[in-house]
Parts: sequence; structure tokens; C-alpha cells
Amino acid sequence: MNPENTQRLLSDFPELYRSQRIDPLRQHTLTLVSYWGFECGDGWMDLIYGLSQAIELHAKSVGMDIVATQVKEKFGTLRFYVDGGDDVIRRLIDAAEHESEFTCESCGAPGTLVRKGRFSTLCESCRSVSSPEGR
Repeated sequence: MNPENTQRLLSDFPELYRSQRIDPLRQHTLTLVSYWGFECGDGWMDLIYGLSQAIELHAKSVGMDIVATQVKEKFGTLRFYVDGGDDVIRRLIDAAEHESEFTCESCGAPGTLVRKGRFSTLCESCRSVSSPEGR
């Protein structure tokens, strides 16, 4: 994910992305997500933003402590890992991960999960650009 989208998520949801770790090379504290980054394409920004918003709202409404530890693509779909949570949070995450199977990771348009070689969820346009035939 690009730096602007990453910064927007980190600044708009500081409670959710507050888990910390010391970066031994730079000697300063980073959130775990900012340490690893959002390991997915910008096409899932709206999906991740909406999920982050829903998680923070629910957590605040019930007084729950929850922290996102990793956000990435795996086997062509979104994976969103947290410390803490309840059944509501798990359902929110499951729904977003399922929705990612139909959302182009590159541009956010409707997409299809393709399982040829590397798993990926892409729209027709992005799939033709990323395939060897489209280059």
C-alpha cells in the first residue's frame, strides 16, 4: 500500500494501530502495522478503512481493547490480524476478508480470485496488465 494510504489509516485509527515495537536499526518505536506496513495493494484501501472504522466504533462502544497486528494479502485475499476482539469483531473481519475475494487488490474495482500460479484477486483490466501476455 502506498505511503499516503498507510499514513491515513495510521492517523485516522490511532487506537487500532497502536501496538508498538522498537525498530533496532532506527532506534525508535513503531506500530507493528507500520513496521511491516499494510502488505497489500491500494485497491483494498476502502475495504480496510471501512473495517478499521467499524472495529474502532465497536471497540469503543463496548470498552474493548483491540490492536491490529498485521494487515496483508495471503492466497489472494485480505488477512487482518488483531490482538483482542469478540464475536462481532471476528464477523467484521470475516466479512471484509470475504469481500476482498471480489475486490481488485490493485484498483478496487470488482475482481475475481484467480488461482493460476500466484493467487490474486484482480479485475479484468489489472489482470491483463499484470499477466506476462499483457506486458
